[in-house]
Amino acid sequence: MPSFLFRLMRVVVVLLFSAGVALWLFVSREKPQKKEMADTPPKVLCVPAVSGTYDMTVEAFGTVTPRNSVKLSMEVAGRIDYIHPDFREGAHISKGDVLLRVDRRTLVLNEKNARVQVAQARADIRLLEQEALNLKADVGLARSNLQLTAKELERVKALAENQFASKTSLDQAEQQYLSAKNQLQQITNAQALVPSRMALKKSALASARTALATASLMLEKSEIKADFYGVVMTKQVQVGEYVNPGQVLGVIYEKDALDVDIRIPLEELQWLGSVFKDAGRPQVSLTIANLDGGRSPVWPGHVDRVKAAVDEKTRTMPMTVEIGTIDVKDPLLLLRPGIFVKCRVKGEQKQNVFKIPRTLMRSPDTLYLARENHLVIKKVKVIRRFEQDVYITGGLASGDLIIESPLPGALNGMAITVKKAVDKE
Repeated sequence: MPSFLFRLMRVVVVLLFSAGVALWLFVSREKPQKKEMADTPPKVLCVPAVSGTYDMTVEAFGTVTPRNSVKLSMEVAGRIDYIHPDFREGAHISKGDVLLRVDRRTLVLNEKNARVQVAQARADIRLLEQEALNLKADVGLARSNLQLTAKELERVKALAENQFASKTSLDQAEQQYLSAKNQLQQITNAQALVPSRMALKKSALASARTALATASLMLEKSEIKADFYGVVMTKQVQVGEYVNPGQVLGVIYEKDALDVDIRIPLEELQWLGSVFKDAGRPQVSLTIANLDGGRSPVWPGHVDRVKAAVDEKTRTMPMTVEIGTIDVKDPLLLLRPGIFVKCRVKGEQKQNVFKIPRTLMRSPDTLYLARENHLVIKKVKVIRRFEQDVYITGGLASGDLIIESPLPGALNGMAITVKKAVDKE
């Protein structure tokens, strides 16, 4: 019992001491000082509005295609016996290079035979010309002979009338006269046939020349030459393979002659209208669409032509851009057919236009301006939104301060504080 009372007394003492300390702390506490809240206007960052002259660029995408591509095929059948060492995919070829050739031995023999036929026809003409000269001389001799036999016949007739010549002599004179007359007639007939015979010989010569030209043409068609400096796109033939006329053996395209077909939405044509006046051709800058961050080279170009009809499915205007050339050191960044590119077409210029980032717009046509430390909610005239920028022609003046800081609960005319440039840090 005494032990229990002792423990109870200790607990009571501790509780009384704790209550005394707590009371002392409560009584001795400092009272908080009251401070009134000051009504401070929100601070905002601003950018000045600056007008300028800007090109209305139109953006489009397309795939690079060769301007001149040729499918190679033989016009004569035969077995391939020669292929140019550089005729392989991706290799460059020079103008005039013989790319493919078939076995030409039969064609060479045909050409030689045609040449022989031409030479023979020419020799026949020369022979006939000499024969014509000989007939001309024979005609003179035959006429002289006819005159002599006619005189002899007259003399014998006179002698026979005076009975100084026998009937046999008269018959012989008449026979000689008729024979001379017949000889002259034969020579004259042969001479008359010379023009017709000459026409036949010349026809034979023309036919021989045609056969020679055909043989030479077939010999020429037995090989394929490059008509331009180009690049081999595909190769579909090997040495020893037999090919037929019209069979595609490969495809080449002209080097540094590339185009890209783009399609411009009809609503974007308003920015290009004045550029096409007086046969103008809008300038274009091209980059590889898959390379971001400025890693792609920039190729110059221009709109070469506008297609004849609008695409009915996409309601866009097709145009063909002719790509210029630049010096690209990295061979992997060279433009090739099939590359997807981004084209920026330079449109007409607009003056006195404000170009601001889209992030400054508070609504499609509203800006927050700072004037004399007050907020002005201003309606503006937006003529275009392109990429991350907005082009404005009305509602702004040069020097206006456009607020870029967020303003929750903004009210027209509310007080604001414009931060200085050092405060923007």
